[in-house]
Amino acid sequence: MSQYFYLLSLSFVMLVGMSAYIWHLYKLKKKNGVTYKIPIKDILGVAFLFLLSGFLFVYSLLDLPNVLANKTKQYKGDCEIIIFDITRGGHTEVNFGKNSVMFPQDYQGIEEGNYYCEVEYYPRTEQGKSLELYQSKGGKLINQK
Repeated sequence: MSQYFYLLSLSFVMLVGMSAYIWHLYKLKKKNGVTYKIPIKDILGVAFLFLLSGFLFVYSLLDLPNVLANKTKQYKGDCEIIIFDITRGGHTEVNFGKNSVMFPQDYQGIEEGNYYCEVEYYPRTEQGKSLELYQSKGGKLINQK
């Protein structure tokens, strides 16, 4: 749940920061008159970051009622664990056929492979809350909560 609030606050800070920077560019142009041109790379960079942070903020808000009310759904069954190891941006993905749930990078020190899984997740964003891995259905628990 802390990862959810971290993403929500980070996207909000980015959105406010990009809005302030756009306001700064507007004021700078107005102060220096019509002859001042803002470089296109600055405009494109700011626009991209503004749209990205806005998208992340809205995406994060979708599950806010579920997170606050602790409403989760559950998947049970055979699953495949895939670990995307990207520096500071990696994550663990639990695939149930067409459905997948994401967890933070190196979630509970699990390894890639096929398992029997019980997953609690937030329904709109499919961010994982808890994961229990078993060797097989009714088998030995591999990880601890």
